[in-house]
Amino acid sequence: MNHCTPSQGNRLLPLAISFCMAALGASQASAHGYIESPKSRSFMCSGGGGSLNKACGSVAYEPQSVEYTPGVAHHYPNGNYCAGDFTQCGPGDGTIAAGGISNFALLNEQSANRWQKNTIRPGMNDFTWHYTAGHASAYYQFYITKKDWNPNQPLTRDSFELKPLLNEDAGGVRPPSGSTTTHQVNIPSDRSGYHIVLGTWRVGDTAATFYQAVDVNIENDGAPASEWTTIGAVHPEQLRIGDKVMTRVFTDTGEQSSRQTLLSIDSAEQAQANTWPFQLAEKVNKTNAGYMMGQLNANDEVVPNYGTNNIFTKNGSDVVRVEIQKEQPSLPGDLTLSGLQDSYILEDGAADLHFNAIVQGSGKYTIDATVFNGKGESITYQAGQAGNNSQHFSIALRNASQGEHDVVVVAKPENGELLQITHRFILKAEEQGGGGEYDFVFPDGLNSYTAGTQVLAKDGNTYECKPFPYSGYCIQWNAGSNQFEPGVGSNWQDAWIRK
Repeated sequence: MNHCTPSQGNRLLPLAISFCMAALGASQASAHGYIESPKSRSFMCSGGGGSLNKACGSVAYEPQSVEYTPGVAHHYPNGNYCAGDFTQCGPGDGTIAAGGISNFALLNEQSANRWQKNTIRPGMNDFTWHYTAGHASAYYQFYITKKDWNPNQPLTRDSFELKPLLNEDAGGVRPPSGSTTTHQVNIPSDRSGYHIVLGTWRVGDTAATFYQAVDVNIENDGAPASEWTTIGAVHPEQLRIGDKVMTRVFTDTGEQSSRQTLLSIDSAEQAQANTWPFQLAEKVNKTNAGYMMGQLNANDEVVPNYGTNNIFTKNGSDVVRVEIQKEQPSLPGDLTLSGLQDSYILEDGAADLHFNAIVQGSGKYTIDATVFNGKGESITYQAGQAGNNSQHFSIALRNASQGEHDVVVVAKPENGELLQITHRFILKAEEQGGGGEYDFVFPDGLNSYTAGTQVLAKDGNTYECKPFPYSGYCIQWNAGSNQFEPGVGSNWQDAWIRK
């Protein structure tokens, strides 16, 4: 878990602590839950949620990590420590959807058509939490936006009814990793159209609360059901002059080439991320291809939209799928890596690499990674998914030796030249030291550290956990948040005494 504050037993600490950021990929591998049904905003950013939301940032790799812990930068109210529920505490206004986590800030973007929506109806609806790691649970709460909320403004507490739709005591139950819990939420009968249901899961064994924004379209019994079914979407993306965008239309008998719509990008204005989807939708909707593009208005009409345009069919249409294909000869491929470190500490000859490799440009790529030791020998290899231009790697190095290593990442396109980046890093032997007697080798036994606990740190020195109220900081550590790590972290002196 991303422990950035004292344990719940010491939760009245008045000290200001450094903010901690959610890191990419594996540094959040121990973070723990998302709403899978109806699909939450963050879950729909991920591959598991169908990647229905685009341009979400790093939350696409870790929808389970939208975890608010008191003490982070975006804090309500007034930056003070507060352990109450959403009505009293939590991420600051404007940062609610991201749980106050700056790395997930793209989740906070808010407009009437920015996010894909789940269709639900008033009355009892099942909301299902999925757990990637278990925690003792204190309670679950669900909130809904007000009748007159403005979907084109950032989410604030004033956007929501502050009486929860459901306030369910969890009784300290710890759901196992991989399990789910289902909660019946009564959606008010006076709501219709676009609303947000905010689900919060308060953990019982830390000070954390997990936040999940669920974008819903409420079909009210008082209004006729929509004639349209959503079968896909066109997402905004900056293009260049000379690019082409085309539709590929499929029925049960295969692709219907005669129904293809082609849009050529002939000007800088047309290439803008929100402009060409509007123009493509206009062009499609003038044809009789069995589908339309846009957003539904209050009269259940499909109208082109500047931004995301959904793909709709009506009953009786033979269209089962529409794909969007781009030809971008003007955009060369560009490979970037994020999350790699310059050095890693070997523990019993083992270290783990976690990083993202992303290709921006035309065409589909297959991204592979190979690790070489200082002798030029390949010691491990991991193949990426074919056609996936945004690949997360989790590479375990075992029986490795200290010294310089290279990770070579190669992106191979279906057509054209391959891309390659080599990142050099150093594997350092686990430092041994005297330092006198100690109870643990840090971070072994982390959750049991209390005032007076002595640990052997990576610098070879022994450290003693400070007395209360500082002792709460001693357990605040994970691979992505180590500011209180003895002798290493930027704020270790707040927690430890070097012996």
